[in-house]
Amino acid sequence: MTTAHAIETLLHKLITEKRLAKRMALARALNAVMKQHSTPIVSGTKAVFLWEGAAKHVNIIGDWTHWRTQIPMKRIRCTSWFYHTEELPRNARLQYKFVIDGTAWENDPRNPHASKEGFGTNSEVIMPEYHDESWLKPEHIEGKPLEHGEIIKLSVESAALQEPREIMLYLPHQYAHPSEKSISPTTYPLLVMHDGAESLSLGQFHHVLDHLIHAERIAPCVGVFIAPNLPKRNAEYTLNPAYLQFCTEEALPKALEEATKHGYAISQKPLERCVGGASLGGLLATYMAFHAPTEFGVFFAQSPAYWWGKAVIFSEDNMKNAASVQAILQTGTIADAHALTLRMKQELEQRGVKPLYHEYAQGHTWGNWRSGFARGVMDWNTFMDAN
Repeated sequence: MTTAHAIETLLHKLITEKRLAKRMALARALNAVMKQHSTPIVSGTKAVFLWEGAAKHVNIIGDWTHWRTQIPMKRIRCTSWFYHTEELPRNARLQYKFVIDGTAWENDPRNPHASKEGFGTNSEVIMPEYHDESWLKPEHIEGKPLEHGEIIKLSVESAALQEPREIMLYLPHQYAHPSEKSISPTTYPLLVMHDGAESLSLGQFHHVLDHLIHAERIAPCVGVFIAPNLPKRNAEYTLNPAYLQFCTEEALPKALEEATKHGYAISQKPLERCVGGASLGGLLATYMAFHAPTEFGVFFAQSPAYWWGKAVIFSEDNMKNAASVQAILQTGTIADAHALTLRMKQELEQRGVKPLYHEYAQGHTWGNWRSGFARGVMDWNTFMDAN
């Protein structure tokens, strides 16, 4: 009998036992067992969540409830334990919290798995068939220690936006390109990512690049991480020509000038220049590629917010250059951007584009985007290698 099955069996006995003395003995047994085991209890498609403490009511909220609906947990009679059983996909990784007596939102104290998000840290439930593809480990590959790239912060005085803005320049650890790569040894591919500060602090994208370059899974590239003015983010990321002008005519030239000073020449080939982002950043990346196809030959959209403006991104005015670019599309399938990301895939296919498309049993979170980023960058290299 597996540990998960054994704990489930013990829980079932405790829940159904009517004799008080026997219930108390089973409760003591559960307390002893749970001192040695983490939660939730996961097997197959079932996740059993447990919380123990002094409370009148405990609810659970998470990705699968759209972070709006709270599911009441059941108290195990004559104990301080609460439980809830959820059916989830076998390959899911989802986030959740407990809500104690209607006001206190808490992580699962018995769960070692958590994800840092924009509004704090959430507990994660990891189902049995989930495989980590984040490429944030190991620190050594074939005995070679990981070589980290460099992050340089730059300030841009923007005429388009009428204020200074911050960008972060990623320069990879410099060494000769593998001979089998199609990229010229004298130039580097360019990756531009929106939500630049969070892409680094929450996404850890620069560390993912370090690992992929170290393992020779991608060609070394230069990255430009553009940070929004957060109070203005929604206005700037929603098909805003002034923000497009800032990115292409001000932020990029500044970053590339700095890269050149450090000895990194940037490729001018469109397929070797990719723009990416998540959520509204994914919408923005799509818009930028469609409206500047000679600047960016590839866009990489994670959980893109194509719903904005009643899905105006699908208008002919925005899609008229879609056949000129390649696309990498990723979406979660649980409370995420699945339907409209799939629609973009189909719209592009009708125009002769063959996007690389991936679905994950995850939600609209940095945990999802962090784990999918490596696959997206490797997909970009697939386009480059085929060119």
